[in-house]
Amino acid sequence: MSYGKFLDESGDLNKWRKKNNLPDQHYEKTFADLRDIWIKDKRYSELIAFIHENWDSGQWDDFFEPLESHLLENNIKNEYKIFWKGLIRNRLMSLWDLLKHIDKDSILNVEPTTDIGLFKRLSKKLFTNNKLSPIEKIAIDKQRETLDGLESFLQGLKRLKEFDEISKIEKLIENVKNLEKPKPKPTSDKRVIDESVFWELIDNNRQKSEDKGDFLELLTSQLEEFKPTEIRRFEKIFQTKFQELNHWDLWALAYIVRRGCDDDAFDYFKAWVISKGKDAFEVIKELKVPDLKRFFDEDPQFEDILYLAENVYENKTGEIMSPIRVKRQSLIGEKWDEDKLCIKFPKLCELFDYKNNCH
Repeated sequence: MSYGKFLDESGDLNKWRKKNNLPDQHYEKTFADLRDIWIKDKRYSELIAFIHENWDSGQWDDFFEPLESHLLENNIKNEYKIFWKGLIRNRLMSLWDLLKHIDKDSILNVEPTTDIGLFKRLSKKLFTNNKLSPIEKIAIDKQRETLDGLESFLQGLKRLKEFDEISKIEKLIENVKNLEKPKPKPTSDKRVIDESVFWELIDNNRQKSEDKGDFLELLTSQLEEFKPTEIRRFEKIFQTKFQELNHWDLWALAYIVRRGCDDDAFDYFKAWVISKGKDAFEVIKELKVPDLKRFFDEDPQFEDILYLAENVYENKTGEIMSPIRVKRQSLIGEKWDEDKLCIKFPKLCELFDYKNNCH
């Protein structure tokens, strides 16, 4: 819910400025002002969730630096760790994905006896008159951004005296420097993943996690324990449930909650619904309005879980998962006009305080 709240309150802040005859300002300045208000009001979890969803790229470090400093200065350990783990998780996923598309061995063999980062290896390649590809240039920036984040996190952990976490981050720094993705767990869970086990995996890991990123990490770790054939079964069930959510009314719900929702965002919404567990899936699928609000405790978007099974399968087998075939379901229900959402879905608009175009 942090995404919708942040947009709403940014709009309210602009209205307040206009009412008080203050000059218009760029949205980035408004966002920064609201960030400071949320920090002052100790709305850390909401702000962290918003940052994880929308502001995790190197050029936005200035935006979240005041939050990081505040958490450190006030010894707010748990939120600090959640904040940085989410950022690092996103950067690592991007880096490992990029490495699939470059010849890592040729880069590492440039100077195999020296522990140097991707930037230096690729620079040496460039100096030997080998032209860098666009993807290699992007990989340089991503590795550097990931290492910068890890180093910042490490210094913060040392300041907070979180010694158990320090060794983990130091090991991860070495992995990133040497482009060594941590190896998956060996197969130890012999169960067949049917629908019951599927929901058990989702529900149990949701209950143990503090946020979506933590959930994804826990679920990935547990799914690695299954045979590749069962990882495919997990993906097939996921895709089947994903198709069951293709309904215009659910797209309206996503639009109202997020104050807008294009095609891709609706896909990420459906993925999020599945990630919330069996109870949430059934309530949201049937659009049981009285029971909806309790599940919307975070921004209802979860793109990364769409690739979870494929990534686990590839890491475990070294092969690309062949396409999973499920029965596709076209959008059902009645198409709506965004200008008339308040008329067609008055209860949903009231429940989620949707005021756009409502009179």
